[in-house]
Amino acid sequence: MKDRIVLIFWLAAVVAITFVHEPVVLAALLLIVLISIGRSAPGIARRALAAVALVNLTVSIAFVLSAWLAGDAWLQFVLRLNLRVFLLALLTFWMIRHVDLARAAAPWPSLQFIVVLALGQIRTFSALLADYRMAFASRSPTRPPLRVRFDGAGRQAAAMMEKAESQAEDLTQGMRARGFFDDCQDARDYNRKNNREENCEDSRKDNCEDNREHNWPDANDRSRLND
Repeated sequence: MKDRIVLIFWLAAVVAITFVHEPVVLAALLLIVLISIGRSAPGIARRALAAVALVNLTVSIAFVLSAWLAGDAWLQFVLRLNLRVFLLALLTFWMIRHVDLARAAAPWPSLQFIVVLALGQIRTFSALLADYRMAFASRSPTRPPLRVRFDGAGRQAAAMMEKAESQAEDLTQGMRARGFFDDCQDARDYNRKNNREENCEDSRKDNCEDNREHNWPDANDRSRLND
């Protein structure tokens, strides 16, 4: 119950903050949140700042240059943008630290399934990133130059993107083989929407062939196994 209350409070706060446009009010809210967090405020603030600094800096510089060339005012927009984004990031990191998302989504099984799936992927890739960093450090007896570090980061990002794509395909096929997707119903809805009368047997056949190719049981195989 506590997790759901905190999650609802966070959602309400995020929506409310989007309606605040005065930098002074945003700064006051930011100060109140930092005081309310307490001792853990510096650590959470550092994580939130690290998460948004690069994007905020890029957008702010681009807007300042554009406004300067056009002769428009830019200070209020930059202050509002940075204060609001940092405040939202701070609240989000605080919420993640105090809320068990899987428990908060317990009343909604479909949402809980998505949350558990997402958290599993996050932890998998966090461990993979830590392995990449340790491997890079173990192969660098001295501090590598910036070019080498950029090259290593690019290779790590490419490897993680490739793994994410592969895992997404495997997860989708595994969920389809276990009945999470009703391809025939999707085909019927599509045909009904487009005034078509085609059936979905071809789609079912293709899915069954994909299942057998990956050694996953189709619906008929599962029913025989249950019998």
